[in-house]
Amino acid sequence: MQGMKVSCSVGTAVPYEEFMALINDVFGFTGTGRDFRTLLPKLYRPGRSPQCENYVVTEDGRCVAAVGAFSHKISVCGITLPCRGIGNVAVASEARGRGYMKDCMHLALSDMVKDGIALSTLGGRRQRYRYFSYEKAGLCYTFVLNSDNLRHTYGAERGTRFALSRVEPGDASCLDRIMALSATGPYVPLRPATDFYDIMTNWQATLWAGCEGDTLAGYAIVEPDGLVSEIKVHRPEDFMTFLADLHDALTADSMRVRLPAHQAAYVDALSPVAEGVQVGCSMSYTVLNFRLVTEAFFRLKATFDPLPDGSFDLLIHGFAGDERFRMTVKDGVPVTEDSDPTKVPDLELSHEEAMSVLFAPVCPARRQLPPTLRLWLPLPIWMYRADEV
Repeated sequence: MQGMKVSCSVGTAVPYEEFMALINDVFGFTGTGRDFRTLLPKLYRPGRSPQCENYVVTEDGRCVAAVGAFSHKISVCGITLPCRGIGNVAVASEARGRGYMKDCMHLALSDMVKDGIALSTLGGRRQRYRYFSYEKAGLCYTFVLNSDNLRHTYGAERGTRFALSRVEPGDASCLDRIMALSATGPYVPLRPATDFYDIMTNWQATLWAGCEGDTLAGYAIVEPDGLVSEIKVHRPEDFMTFLADLHDALTADSMRVRLPAHQAAYVDALSPVAEGVQVGCSMSYTVLNFRLVTEAFFRLKATFDPLPDGSFDLLIHGFAGDERFRMTVKDGVPVTEDSDPTKVPDLELSHEEAMSVLFAPVCPARRQLPPTLRLWLPLPIWMYRADEV
C-alpha cells in the first residue's frame, strides 16, 4: 500500500509474543485452547525464539506474514544430511493477496541453497507447494491393527510380556535409554539431548516405553488420534509382541501403525496380522542436493532389498542447479559417483520429474525405465513425524 514501509527478512527483530499471536490467529487457534506452544514445543514453547528461524514480512514494523524454516539433521547409512523443514506458513487475513507468502518461501529456499541444505520437508497442499519445488514422496505404510487380529493370531489368553508405561519429562534414565535406541540402525534422526523429550512429544504425542524387568525392550510414539508414528525395538523378533502389548496398554479396539520401508522386518511381521494397510507418501519433500540424498537412500535401500547389478548416468536439472552423477550396483553394493560429463546421460530429468522418479511410491514414468533401474526405485526417502515442523 502507498506510503507503507514493507520489509521481508529473517524475523530476529520481531517480538516473540507478537509472532506467536500471528501464527496462532492465522491457524484458527486463538480462543480455542490450541496453541503452537503446546502443539510443537520443540520449536515454540516459551524460552525458544522461533521468530529467529522464520522469514517474516512486516508492514510499518508490524508482523503480518511468516514462514518458518527450522534446521535439523538425519544420518542415513553414515551420511549426514542437513535438513530444513518449512512450517507455520501464515499470512494475516488483512494482508493476503499481496504475495507475501511467495516472498517468504522464495527467500527461505534461496537461503537453503546458499547454506548447503540437502533436503527440505513440509506438510501442505500438493499443488500449492509444487510451485516452490516440493513434491509428495516417501514410501509410507499405514497398518490398521485391531483386537480381533490379535485374538485370532495369538489367542484370547495370550497375556503380556512387556510392561508399557508413558514416559514423563522427568524420567531421565528412561529417556537416555530411548535416545540411545533411537540412535541405532542405518537411519538415525540426530536429536539433541536437551530437546529430546519435546521432539518425541511433537504434535501432542505421548511417548511410551516397554520394559522387560529393568531392560528397555522398545519405545513408541503415539499421537492423540491413536496413530503410532514411530516405533522401535531392540530385537526385531520382539516387534509383534511389543506392538500387541502396546495395543493392550492403549485400551483401544484398534490402532494405526505408520512404518517406513526401511523397517522391513516390522513391515514383514505386521503384514500377515493387520486388518489392512494403506501405502502412500509420507509428506512433501524437495531435494536440493540430489547426489548426496540419492547416495544416502540408495545405500539404505540395499539394507533391506537385494539390488541387481547395473549402472546408469543421470542428469537432473534440479532446483539448486544441474547435477550429473552415476548410480551403480556391483555385487549388490550401491555406489553413487561422478559421471563422465562428455557422455550422454542415460536419463535426463527436470526437478519435478526427478522427485517423482526417484522417490515417489507411484510414478507412471518409471514403467518406461530399464528393468534394473525400476527394481532400484523408489528410493526410501523418509522423515519421522517427530522431526517434522
